[in-house]
Amino acid sequence: MSKLYGRDREWASVLRFLSAPGGLLAIDGPPCSGKTLLLHEAVGAARDRGYAVVLVDGEQVAGSADLARAVDDAEHDPAARPLVAVDHAHKDPSAVLALLPRLREHRVTALFALTGAHAGVEIRRALPVHGDVLDLGPVGGDVVDRMLADMLGASPGAGLGALVASAGGNPRLITELITGLREEDRLDVRDGTARLRGDRLPHRVRGLVAGQVDLLSAKATQLLRVAAVIGRSFLLNDVAAMMGETTAALLLAVDEVLASGLVVGIDERLEFGSALGWRAVVESIPESVLHALRHDAAVLRTSSRDLSRPAADDRPEDLGTTAVHSVRTLAASGRLGAAIATARDSLARHPPAGPAAELHTALAGILLADGRPADAVAETEHALAIPAVAEPLRRLAAAGRLVALYFAIGRRAGAHALSVLTARDRAPSDADVVMAASVHSCLEWTAGNLAEAMYWGRESTRWELDPPTAWWQAHTTVSHALRLSAVGEFDRAEQLVRDDGPDTDEAVTAGAPTARTIVRARVLTQAGKLAQAQVAAHAGMSTARDRGLRLLVPLASTVLATLALHRGDVPAAAEHVRRYRGDLAGGEAVLHSGQYDWVELLLADAQGGPDRASELARARMADLDGARRMLIEEPGAAPWLVRRALTAGDRRLAGVVVGAVEELAADNPGFAAVSVGAAHARALVERDEEALLTVVGRYRHPWAKANANEDLALLLAEDGQAERAEAHAMLAVRIFERMGADGEASRLRRRIGVPAGAASGGAAPGGAPSCVAVPGGAGEEWRRLSEPERDIARLVGAGLTNRQVAKQLFLSPHTVNYHLRGIFKKLGISSRVELARLVHGQEHAEV
Repeated sequence: MSKLYGRDREWASVLRFLSAPGGLLAIDGPPCSGKTLLLHEAVGAARDRGYAVVLVDGEQVAGSADLARAVDDAEHDPAARPLVAVDHAHKDPSAVLALLPRLREHRVTALFALTGAHAGVEIRRALPVHGDVLDLGPVGGDVVDRMLADMLGASPGAGLGALVASAGGNPRLITELITGLREEDRLDVRDGTARLRGDRLPHRVRGLVAGQVDLLSAKATQLLRVAAVIGRSFLLNDVAAMMGETTAALLLAVDEVLASGLVVGIDERLEFGSALGWRAVVESIPESVLHALRHDAAVLRTSSRDLSRPAADDRPEDLGTTAVHSVRTLAASGRLGAAIATARDSLARHPPAGPAAELHTALAGILLADGRPADAVAETEHALAIPAVAEPLRRLAAAGRLVALYFAIGRRAGAHALSVLTARDRAPSDADVVMAASVHSCLEWTAGNLAEAMYWGRESTRWELDPPTAWWQAHTTVSHALRLSAVGEFDRAEQLVRDDGPDTDEAVTAGAPTARTIVRARVLTQAGKLAQAQVAAHAGMSTARDRGLRLLVPLASTVLATLALHRGDVPAAAEHVRRYRGDLAGGEAVLHSGQYDWVELLLADAQGGPDRASELARARMADLDGARRMLIEEPGAAPWLVRRALTAGDRRLAGVVVGAVEELAADNPGFAAVSVGAAHARALVERDEEALLTVVGRYRHPWAKANANEDLALLLAEDGQAERAEAHAMLAVRIFERMGADGEASRLRRRIGVPAGAASGGAAPGGAPSCVAVPGGAGEEWRRLSEPERDIARLVGAGLTNRQVAKQLFLSPHTVNYHLRGIFKKLGISSRVELARLVHGQEHAEV
């Protein structure tokens, strides 16, 4: 047995548990407490005792064939001795909850390792009912001394001893600390004493803590880093002030940070669980960001003092104008928290009516960018309540109130929009009328009234706006672009979101262009231009995160997750889904979209197959508004769901989906994107080859068209028409290849037994050309690159630096540089300019 320092009692409990088959033992501990090591040692001991062990990760529970087989063996063979071991069981709580009664019913021995705080209340309640829970806490000082003696062969000097003590008895932190110091040659061992050289933590420790931080949502990460700058022990009020938040708005993020184990509550204060973890968080913050955070704190303190003691010769009008300028300057630099705090401090000084209205309106826009629409509504109402405000500013505030209401309360904002549209004659320059038309269009779209939605969306994008303007007015164009993309009008959609719109907001200057970039990435994805979509999505995500535009981040994550799934990179897709689900669970506002549920369905299928996808689809279809939005926005969704339901043997689910999409098609005659999806879904249920043949020629969306050809090929093959089946399967492969959906193409090639590259020649049914002609032979060169290399090439070709690419792909700049050298060598080029030219040629390849 490897050294389980300080875990003698826990190891004895494991051995007692293994002495009698049947039952459950859950090893629960915070991150880095040694639970995985203990689980693996237990697995080895179980094998020595004759157990047939199945070891899976938590995210594989639902889709593991080996696990299902072990349970079946226990059911049918009383002599079988299976043992199911699940590491990181908190990753998929619903799958674990479903598994527990089956394990108990068939007397399957089970070992779980998990962080209970991450698993949720239901898991924590269920585990003691089904078995025993073994809690792992910190180890004692005597155990730490033994660890150091074994690892160092010497006694620690005063400096090293203090550093080890700062780990708070966490064995993994201590191990990584000593190992990292030795790797970096930071230990001086002489005369039986190990002394420390340097004062920076080793990379291993910073990387270990960074891995825990990366699991948090964006808001919780922000809270943790701001708190770390304040100190190891801090008051939530101080963090809220620096972030420009109320303490109430941070409660969900606080719960998340506490659940991570990085922070604990002590009386009225919060404190990092270990001084070593606190230092690692501080040292993980880039120096420029650390400096800015410290500067923000100083600015806020100075601003508060200055506002409380205005100079004797400062007029109130001048103070108000200065405050407006300060707020806009802070927000324009992306320091939204400082801008929010400065605006509120300034308003507390009761500036004159004009500047006060400007401050309230600007603050509303900043709060909306920060994902806080309810607070934004309150600020616009304050602005509207001020008498004698200039009419253009009043209309801008009213427009801001409408869009904030839409994000805050959804369809209940419809009455407010209609009241604006019907209360007076429409004037093309009225900001509130334009926004009312846009909000009404969005709500009609969600309700399934597509003609009405398209009419008002088209009208809202035709009207000109008088100044002043705000970033959130881009919602008019980006929401209509998404609708145009959903119905297959890709060129018109892309025209609306090209990055050349009028951006005159002096506060959130990055808001409108970032929203357009992210929506353009979505449009390009639906149009089948995945390489361009990847570049746009990464650029939009980077700016949204850097500038604090939390409202936009989740939609960018759905685009990146979709692209990853099309490429066959399921782990990357799962990470993007985890991040945006964390944002949604954190209560932040988001751009309304059916993509959140849709991408999760695609991921469920990729991880667990049709059974898991169907299980999730049943829950999604029960939400009428959500299901309708998803079926409208993704024309291939209905047949895809039907296909998965039929494969899983769930004809009832297939019928529900067909009924829903056919009702949409009947209510919206003339919308081919809906009617073709309905016809496709019905054809699958009825196995109608002729109907499917008609469908494949009607789709405008490449991904849906490829799926229709694949469905037809399968049906023809089952009917014995091998030659026609092969032709349509090859056409589907070629469509996937032209899109850049390498994962989809590879999956289908494996299914039909076609080697890579074999689908590039020949002609499609009907004589359509089937190869991609890339200028300068770029297509052949492009195929020499691996998928990670292509991702790096696309981003470098778009003009990003190695450091920016590293940030987007969660790599180090050194790793990016290494891959870039390999890319240059494979492509026979020597400069980034040549790479940009090749990437451009690949993206604009003609069919």
